[in-house]
Amino acid sequence: MKRWLVLGLLVCACGSDNKNNTTPDAGSTGSGTITGSVGGQPLTVKDAVFAVGNNTAIVMVTDRANICPLLAGATLPGPTTALLFSIANFVPPSTLNPLVTGDYAFFDLAADGGTLPSTAGQYWYGEFDGVDANCALTSNHVADGGTVSITQVGNTSGTHLKANLTGIRFGTDALNGSFEAIYCPALGNSSCGAGALLARPPAAE
Repeated sequence: MKRWLVLGLLVCACGSDNKNNTTPDAGSTGSGTITGSVGGQPLTVKDAVFAVGNNTAIVMVTDRANICPLLAGATLPGPTTALLFSIANFVPPSTLNPLVTGDYAFFDLAADGGTLPSTAGQYWYGEFDGVDANCALTSNHVADGGTVSITQVGNTSGTHLKANLTGIRFGTDALNGSFEAIYCPALGNSSCGAGALLARPPAAE
């Protein structure tokens, strides 16, 4: 089993909470403002969603409106750009404490080959993806630094997840901003492109 799955930061590991509540926050869309660009591609936020489970959360901030119902399908209306990341409050060797407000530091899972953090803390890992109408990746940039500051922990009962982004780096590019994400159970098990729009870890042990 991949160590990242043990940590529970992969979307597909979100688990029981998504199964118990399959109704998104009807009639709402997430919001936000992101400045900067990655690979020459800016992100004009039209929606932001999150899924939760096993004391973790996965977040998608995207330029595609009404993304939650679209994630249940295998296609999109057109090309879509998304910032995706997962967050966890980790205690070695394998404990996940409940998410809390505060700063989440970047953990370089790719450089560490999937090895879990050796120090207790609040961590995030993510990427900036472009996909086509068939959900196939057209661009992929793995993050390598920055801070995600959670100002409100979201849940399945209607509380939105709110956060500020500071210096989210992708090589020489960086994103800054804030968002308010709506609970979306479809994000936890999206069939879009067999999971192209997921914050995926690298192949690990």
